[in-house]
Amino acid sequence: MPLARPAAPRSSARRDGLAAVLATAAAVVLLALLTGAGAPVAAASAVLGLAVTGAVVRSTVRRRDEPYGPADRVTVARSVLVAVAAALLPLGLAPGPAQDALRPAAAWCWGLFAVALPAWLLDALDGRVARRTGTATRAGARFDQEVDAALILVLSVAVAARIGLPGTAWVLVIGALRYLFLLALRLRPAWRRPLPPSGYRRTTAGIQGGVLLGALLPLVPLPLAAGAVGLALALLLVSFGRDVVWLRRRARP
Repeated sequence: MPLARPAAPRSSARRDGLAAVLATAAAVVLLALLTGAGAPVAAASAVLGLAVTGAVVRSTVRRRDEPYGPADRVTVARSVLVAVAAALLPLGLAPGPAQDALRPAAAWCWGLFAVALPAWLLDALDGRVARRTGTATRAGARFDQEVDAALILVLSVAVAARIGLPGTAWVLVIGALRYLFLLALRLRPAWRRPLPPSGYRRTTAGIQGGVLLGALLPLVPLPLAAGAVGLALALLLVSFGRDVVWLRRRARP
């Protein structure tokens, strides 16, 4: 991937980061007021939302070798939506007087869907912007992947709750696999090498978000949602398994 031409100065990253933090904080306050959440639930919501935004700001501000460009700005905007989705988790998972302790309300599922859908759809925009402006960078691609991973993790938690925890804890594997893979790379330094391009990997990654969003819809019957998510997880396990086998073979003396 060609390195980008200088785009925006580092001050732009700081400015966008500050705007992202303020937007997330405002959204968290608004959610707490609209839902009437108690102090512990509102605090958990704020911690999750601001943790996502804080990680994004840290990633962009600390970048040294490659510039911060217009595609990164799109990804930062997308990360605010992911942060709001994360902030919604405690508000829906906390049991209420008229709510099943194991399943969130339908209104919460619709609300999370409305926030997560544009975050998922905008995934195609930042890459297009990077290519058209000639500002594609390796750091930007990794940044985009991490925002994607955070969204999938949030959606997997929401879908597991909607189908029915604790029996559906296996759904969380979809969101956790990326982080387990990164942990494996830390434990196995010999595996740290670029993976070859794979159409199967790209297709499987794109399927996860669409399936999880569909399974979150209250209109979708729970057995159908569970079956679709199970199939998506199987495809994802095959994708990660192929990559691990390739890395192991290349790591041999």
